[in-house]
Amino acid sequence: MSRDGVPRAVSIDLDRPVSREFHRVLVEELTFAIEACDSHGSWEIRRRSEAIRRARKALKRFRAVLDLLKGSIPAEDHESMKIAARDFGRRLSPLRDRDVVLELLDALGEQVTGRRRREAVRMAGAVLSAAKALPATRDHREDEAVIDEVRHGLEGLAKRVASVDFDAVDRDSVIDRFDRAWRHVRHRFHDDVDEDDDLSTLHENRKRVIRLQLGLASIRGVNPVAIRRDIRALKEVASALGRDRDLSMLEALVGEHADRFPDVDARRCIETEIADRRARLQQEAIRTGRDASRRPPAKFRKRLEDWWSPQGG
Repeated sequence: MSRDGVPRAVSIDLDRPVSREFHRVLVEELTFAIEACDSHGSWEIRRRSEAIRRARKALKRFRAVLDLLKGSIPAEDHESMKIAARDFGRRLSPLRDRDVVLELLDALGEQVTGRRRREAVRMAGAVLSAAKALPATRDHREDEAVIDEVRHGLEGLAKRVASVDFDAVDRDSVIDRFDRAWRHVRHRFHDDVDEDDDLSTLHENRKRVIRLQLGLASIRGVNPVAIRRDIRALKEVASALGRDRDLSMLEALVGEHADRFPDVDARRCIETEIADRRARLQQEAIRTGRDASRRPPAKFRKRLEDWWSPQGG
């Protein structure tokens, strides 16, 4: 169980074979995703939202761990499992995105000051509700069909995992993958990022950070204090980029339904509010990303090698 109350696989046990432990972690994450889908039946919006959130988080953890095994399990199996998990996540994304927009509007309504800005937020909520872009205006039987389809697909993916040969997975191969992941993240924040990056670049940066963060979580037992510190730093980066992405979705919806706003000034007000917040979040992400990835790759690798005793591999 994570600190935010979301169930997750237990970190690998250093006293057991590495190959079996990573197999176990993958199976556990799929089990959590299936259980989350099973819990989606409630007609209470918050419970449905939580079920989708847990399923998507479990799939992200599954993909992050699977990435650590690339080159150690048969390429065809790795590619098919990666694509399947990615596609299931994409099926769930629109359900999650509607909930996020509603939560964003609620938060903005509480955070903004001044009558004019509060009224702009209220108008945006009314416009998007009328356009049926919010979860409260949806027929959730459609969502149930998607969840049911994903659940059955996850069961099939779990059977695929059970049939894969994990014998070649060992400590050194996993450290090689961590080395690669760290280099990619460091490159993106020290050599390849600025405040003018477009949304696709920022989103790719976020995916890289999350993948590294969740991968480290699967081996946090090798040095709980130090690795959790790295995880927290990367999570801070991902959080800023995630909030920016969520605001970009709200921004896109406002633009898509711009002609529905009865007051042009109110629409411009909410657009300005979103743009200002996004600019601050992007600056925060660049700053925290550079700080989180400041350690040179050689030092990052040596720390893992020193902490992770090879006898478990």
